[in-house]
Amino acid sequence: MRHKPIKGKTFTWHHFSDLDELDFDFMHKNFQFHPLDFDDLREAVELPKVDVYKHYVFAVFVVPVLDKNGNRVGKTNLPVFIGKDYIVTATLKPIDSVERIFVRMQRNRSLKQEAMNKSTGFFLYKLLDYVFRDVNVVLQELVKETQNMEKLVYDKRTDVTTKRLGILRGNILYFNHLVDPQRILLAHFMNAKKTFFGRDLDPYFDDIKDTLDAQWIVSNNLRGMVDGLFSVNEAFLTHKTNKIIRILTIISVVLMPPTLISSYYGMNVNGLPYAHDIGIVSAIVIFSLLVFLIFVFYLDKKRD
Repeated sequence: MRHKPIKGKTFTWHHFSDLDELDFDFMHKNFQFHPLDFDDLREAVELPKVDVYKHYVFAVFVVPVLDKNGNRVGKTNLPVFIGKDYIVTATLKPIDSVERIFVRMQRNRSLKQEAMNKSTGFFLYKLLDYVFRDVNVVLQELVKETQNMEKLVYDKRTDVTTKRLGILRGNILYFNHLVDPQRILLAHFMNAKKTFFGRDLDPYFDDIKDTLDAQWIVSNNLRGMVDGLFSVNEAFLTHKTNKIIRILTIISVVLMPPTLISSYYGMNVNGLPYAHDIGIVSAIVIFSLLVFLIFVFYLDKKRD
């Protein structure tokens, strides 16, 4: 149980990290949250959501994150309960940005006063603004990987390049999948008609929406670039395959005469011409091999 309350002027921020049964028991005893909200806490819902109740608002935000190796884009949920005199954040796993701002508010009195001297709605804006601006780190990694892949597609067309390109494409699509719904989600707060979500907060939540819009636009542009790189990579691979097939076809044609001769003289038939003249048969075989070697040398020079 890692229950961390911070008391402000008009409300208290209860933060639960690494949720366990003791945390659920505490929330059951001290708050009148709907049972379905606790189900959402346990199940880690895939998409963001907002539920408006009589005395509070429950929301689940989805935060894009990178895995430990930095190769895959994943997600972590940030469930938030917002009432008039409390705000509760409860995460199954710690979210770095949330943990950082919590520690900073514990140590920095001026930051705490700035964020907690107004309504819980304003505090939610400060929290979300900090969290979603931190998501720019994930987006920057996607931009960097896209630039690296552009160089690899034109310089090194290997199986590894194609695999990395596929992973990058999946990461960008998943990032879009996480960010896009939350651009619409913020409108629900502005229409919640709660005293702690006054109309004066509209410009603040518009600012968060602007951040999400910018992230979505950049990731959508990256998706177009990666789709283009996919087409270029496929064109290069197709061209390479065609060259290989062309070479194999020419080799097959060159080897056809000696194959035919060897098959002809390999038959158990009496009276074949020059069948007993080892010199002529050897000359035919040597001539065929010389033609083959000359052709291979020509292809090697042409490739250089």
